Amino acid sequence: AEACEYARSFHNLRPTMAAITSVEADHLDVYGSLDQVVSAFGAFAAMLPDSSEGGRLLVAHDGAHRREVTAGVRCAVETIGFTPEADYQVAIEAGLSGCQRVIVMSGRRVVGAFELGLAGAHMAFDAAVALVMATWCGAEPEAAADALTEFRGVDRRMQRVGEIVVDEPAGGRRVVVYDDYGHHPTEIDATLRALREFERPEEHGGRLICVFQPHQHSRTRFLLEEFAQSFGRADVVVVPHIYFVRDSEVERTRVSAADLVDRLRGRGVRAMHVYPFEAIVDHLRETVRGGDVVVVMGAGPVWRVAHALVERGAAGGDASAKRTA
Repeated sequence: AEACEYARSFHNLRPTMAAITSVEADHLDVYGSLDQVVSAFGAFAAMLPDSSEGGRLLVAHDGAHRREVTAGVRCAVETIGFTPEADYQVAIEAGLSGCQRVIVMSGRRVVGAFELGLAGAHMAFDAAVALVMATWCGAEPEAAADALTEFRGVDRRMQRVGEIVVDEPAGGRRVVVYDDYGHHPTEIDATLRALREFERPEEHGGRLICVFQPHQHSRTRFLLEEFAQSFGRADVVVVPHIYFVRDSEVERTRVSAADLVDRLRGRGVRAMHVYPFEAIVDHLRETVRGGDVVVVMGAGPVWRVAHALVERGAAGGDASAKRTA
């Protein structure tokens, strides 16, 4: 089960074993400060059973405030990360057919190794966590590794929606379209880094174009500067209206998509506000060129942009766009 810390909902769960992969400032409309977020994760960890009753916690060695979160817990605690100091060490190598090979070690012992068909260090880390947790639950490491090798991801997490064709004098060239649920600065940065490394649009004369719909006015306002820093790997950023959910009408007046665009342009990022979604699709159809990679990001209905772009194709291009199964 995946738990969410919003409104401390994860305190309703009673697991015997758990993993904490990161602890960051988010849902500040509920918590008010990072300290309160860390405290909530500490309360969650404290609910795990005593180690004598099978209680175990796997926590990221870095990025999870592990010392504060695990202080005084009764369960057994082990760490995982890319650093040699972690109890479980994760390493990434170049794999076959564009995959990344993930190796999980415990000391000098190989716990498992597998080819992962998903790009990005964050995907490799999450897969390594899944491998360790599976073995804790009694799975054979080889079986868990085989399952991860076959894993092709989930909807809205760096999901390759399909591609469209742009007509050029030299013949049609493709534009790849992705959809992603990321709506927190860390998620955005990790996804853009992964796509930049995996697709390498610059080697094909293309750009990395991101359509990002901010989710919640309060989150956008609280993390505005962090958002502005997270798009450094994108060449072009298109920002629709902020998705209005849970916030008050007063909060709605305190920040707008234009504020994020201004911050991005101040950092030298080519950014623009386009509304409504239909206009974004039209804009992309007119401006994409061969070699471009388009990623649509956000927790709201912005996914419609990716699907509409693939369905309609580029203006003047091949309308029979290819959808990825």
